[in-house]
Amino acid sequence: MANSSCLSPNEFLLKVPEFFKIANEKHKTVRLTAKRLIEHDPVEGNLEFDTTNYPDYDVSKKASNVVVSSSSDKEYSLLIRMSYGSHDKKAKCSTMVKANELDQFWQEYSSVFKGGMQNLIKKKKKKSKNGASKTVKKNKVAKKN
Repeated sequence: MANSSCLSPNEFLLKVPEFFKIANEKHKTVRLTAKRLIEHDPVEGNLEFDTTNYPDYDVSKKASNVVVSSSSDKEYSLLIRMSYGSHDKKAKCSTMVKANELDQFWQEYSSVFKGGMQNLIKKKKKKSKNGASKTVKKNKVAKKN
């Protein structure tokens, strides 16, 4: 599977099961990332990158600075990336989701995502000999009282 450029959200949702199927067959890890998309303006610059003059955009100080100013009312798109493999054999694709379409996308994404996780194997816990004897002792103490 070759690298895909930025797809529409619907095309991306169609690619998710394909990625999981191939990754499960090849025993590869699928990596999913999501982040706020800020389009860089090289001429005028972005307020989001100038945290010295606009500290409201500094995420590390956001918790201590609870006051929200009007400069942060802008809605951002969400960039979602998906990949598996490494180096030359890496397959990846991405999509941009607008803020007003995000709820619908997450509902569809979560159902497709859960469908791709069918082959997960639950780890078996080892039974300890001490665990069984502790429960017997608790029952004996309870009967005495």
